Amino acid sequence: MKKMGFRSRVRQSILLSAWILLLGCTACQKTAGKETGPEENAIPIKWYLCSTGVQADVKRVEEAVEKYLADTYGMNISLDLVMYDFAKYGDKMRMILASDADYDICYTSSWSNNYFYYAGIGEFLPLNEWLLGEEKLKDSILPEVWEGIKVKGEIYGIPSNQIYSKQNYVTIVKEYADAYGLDVAKVHQLKDLDDFFHRVKADHPGIYPLALSEAGAMGKIQFSIGFENLTGEYLPGAIRLGDESLTVVNQYEMEEVKEYYEMMHRWSEDGIVRLDAALTPNNGLAGMKSGENIACVNPTFKPGADVTERSNFGGKEVVFAMLSDAWMTTESISSSQNAINRNTDHPETAFQLLKLVNTDPVLYNLLCFGIEGKHYERNPDGTVHLLEAGGYNPQADWAFGSQFLAMPREGQDKDIWEQTRRENQRAQRSPVLGFSFDTNGVIRQIAAVNAVLDQYRILLDTGTADPKKEYPLFLKKLKEAGSEDIVQEMERQLKVWARDTGSP
Repeated sequence: MKKMGFRSRVRQSILLSAWILLLGCTACQKTAGKETGPEENAIPIKWYLCSTGVQADVKRVEEAVEKYLADTYGMNISLDLVMYDFAKYGDKMRMILASDADYDICYTSSWSNNYFYYAGIGEFLPLNEWLLGEEKLKDSILPEVWEGIKVKGEIYGIPSNQIYSKQNYVTIVKEYADAYGLDVAKVHQLKDLDDFFHRVKADHPGIYPLALSEAGAMGKIQFSIGFENLTGEYLPGAIRLGDESLTVVNQYEMEEVKEYYEMMHRWSEDGIVRLDAALTPNNGLAGMKSGENIACVNPTFKPGADVTERSNFGGKEVVFAMLSDAWMTTESISSSQNAINRNTDHPETAFQLLKLVNTDPVLYNLLCFGIEGKHYERNPDGTVHLLEAGGYNPQADWAFGSQFLAMPREGQDKDIWEQTRRENQRAQRSPVLGFSFDTNGVIRQIAAVNAVLDQYRILLDTGTADPKKEYPLFLKKLKEAGSEDIVQEMERQLKVWARDTGSP
């Protein structure tokens, strides 16, 4: 299928060798065919998602979804769920979309597979007309969310109804916090844990106190560092928290970011984080479960976090240190959408599937948890107990659709989604909530800047690279790639937006 001509500039920035590797990886996912295929003439739907990675029993779930849709709605589809690890998803999708590979639906967000960028260059299907008359779907989501994900007045994705408030925090295993007398109420920045981490390391040489992975940590605690990213993912372009002038800056040039890189490098040398953190997959979950790590950073505190984090740390009790206030930003409300390929052969079926995933709790929970008795069991109180050997546990309910349809997980309160709604209402609204950056004028610069970010960002973020040597080169190459053009264009658009909306 031929894409729009202006996207060719983006494709040129992607290395062919990387795409060949991706094809090999994707092919591995598909070698095992379904035991019982869909009916003849089924409409194929390929859906790209992020999760904990490839799910061993995904084919069984696909078949169950196909049967449910056929029995309940008369839909005859052949579903292909292609899942990639959270940290790898953005890079995988960048190569897939640049290659013109066929797909129907993909997960897209402000932090991975950049929603605003791809919507802006015409990758996704405009949905305004498709949403006409879909009041059940539209009314289930806050109006400011629909408004905030518009690009030039058009909606390009179905947002997942979830936590839109964003409050950075650190999770710490309680037994270590207690043993070393850590008062989490006095922890306001990550650096406040320096002494605690070093004391733990001194007494337990085999422990790397802070879990860190190829996803890095800076993007997860940007509010704590002192900025709000305006572009999504990791592109330059942010405002300082509390700056009423709304001056756009390159966050990588901030002194606070430089200090963060220096701290992470010290921690890498001291064994606070692993030397190979830049190569560690899946948000470092394996080390957390095994006890190798006793803390991790998170971008979004939400009701039920204690249950999720306790599970992540192998069942150990945990405590939390809040690193920021709760904010609702354009980035936070656009943190989870599913979009339809503009050139799909099956737009009606793709839209119908997304609508149902966001309105039908049976379908939604089937995708999230799999098959009852095989992948999970229901406790007497109605909560879900996941079976470890089941072979299906994506741990990404928010990636599929409306989390407000989800059955509570074991240990979560029954009213967890009402609590979540209250958190959304409580959050401070960013002064630039609703501003979205039109990337069309700087597509070439974005492609070049992404190449520089791929080379340097993770190495600096995880402490692998020495910032004394690499940080100046990083900034120099960002400028050469066009970072200043991106920041200047963003500032121009932000001033126009502020004038037109009457914002400060």
